[in-house]
Amino acid sequence: MFKKHVTLSVVLGLLAAAAAGCGGTDKENGAGSGAADAGGGKATDTIDKPVTIDITDAGGTTADQLDALFGNAIRKKFPNVTINYKLTNKEIRLENLITAGENIDIYTRSIGSFFNEVPVFKFQYDLSAMVKTYGLDLNRIEPSLIDSMKNNADGQLWGLPVFNTNLVLYYNKDIFDKFGVAYPKDGMTWPQIYDTAKKLNRTENGVTYVGLALSGQHQIKLNSLGMPYVDAKTGLSTYDDEKWKKIFEPLYVPAEDPGYRSFMAAKGDKVADSQDFYDSKAAMLGTIQHHAGNANFAKAGFNWDMASYPTYPDSPDVGSQSYPTYFAIPSFAKNKDDAFKIIKYLLSDEFQTEASKAGNMTVLKNPDIQKAYGTNAYKGKNLQAAFHNKFAPVMRKTPYDADVEKAATQHIVNLATGKIDINTALRQAKDQADKKIAELKAK
Repeated sequence: MFKKHVTLSVVLGLLAAAAAGCGGTDKENGAGSGAADAGGGKATDTIDKPVTIDITDAGGTTADQLDALFGNAIRKKFPNVTINYKLTNKEIRLENLITAGENIDIYTRSIGSFFNEVPVFKFQYDLSAMVKTYGLDLNRIEPSLIDSMKNNADGQLWGLPVFNTNLVLYYNKDIFDKFGVAYPKDGMTWPQIYDTAKKLNRTENGVTYVGLALSGQHQIKLNSLGMPYVDAKTGLSTYDDEKWKKIFEPLYVPAEDPGYRSFMAAKGDKVADSQDFYDSKAAMLGTIQHHAGNANFAKAGFNWDMASYPTYPDSPDVGSQSYPTYFAIPSFAKNKDDAFKIIKYLLSDEFQTEASKAGNMTVLKNPDIQKAYGTNAYKGKNLQAAFHNKFAPVMRKTPYDADVEKAATQHIVNLATGKIDINTALRQAKDQADKKIAELKAK
């Protein structure tokens, strides 16, 4: 078993997911257990014979964390299943497992890397026929999560979403109370957040505070306009599109305030980030959801809460893109049917409800399951903010995205300090990105 060490604190927010019990109803699982298969027989949802299911997660998650997230629940639901984790690390990479002929029955990966790996290593397998055979009702799932898969997989289903997340706005109630500023509310637009942030860019008793910190990478990667990094027709970067100016605006407009500049100067010309929020210096933090099991939130010495991610005034109901984790069955998997039965169970109301209670954002449209979000561990927190906005269309993915993204994010600090203007930054980003794409295509 290969393991990669990451902070064990993530497990804490996931433990309750393992409590998913046995035997959901046919309706909860999306169909009866007797869906007709292609041969006219019956496809059941049970696993009646002992089987070892090889699961690979290439995201750096440990076996203990995966057990807490879904492994223990799978064993409880399917007593005949033995799980064998084949995890990657710096020495053992995904390509090593594939080259060595290792079996993988289920492959899990977030959307940010899924399409950089599955088609590149050529183990994509369309699950569409199995969805029909086993009667899995895809209409129960948030549509954007299925659309994003099909749009990036030539209309096929190379994987199914089991977990999801998006961008939200965390805030420190204590800082707002200290300066008598009203808390952020769901549905606020970027201009409204800019105004709120200005009121909190101040220094008191030798401590410099900043109103807003943002994760620049996530603001770009999960942009609410659904802008892709690479144009499908030209094969070149899209940084010459005017929409990118709108996407980058929140990364430098708040920094134009003298109070924000003072904060940056105190940090050695660095932008406000998540650590400033954890240190009770940033009043708001716009980023991907990460409170579940995060040690920084668990030991936070302040009262935090959450609001929906800011939106643009011309599309006030559209938030960020979703960021799902897909479960795929590789083309070379030895136990495809049993693997699919497991994935179907993970998409049941039964499992999704328990996972939601534990603080894992559901992929289902079921409002009751959404309302259960975080109720086991985060009572009193406005976690429903995560569902306030509509999801933006998920951008088209390419193997070049990581390099194209870096060509732009490298300019964030200079944009905030005013050392470069947005037109110059995007022009330089496009030049660098296009050269990198050509270089990669030539290999």
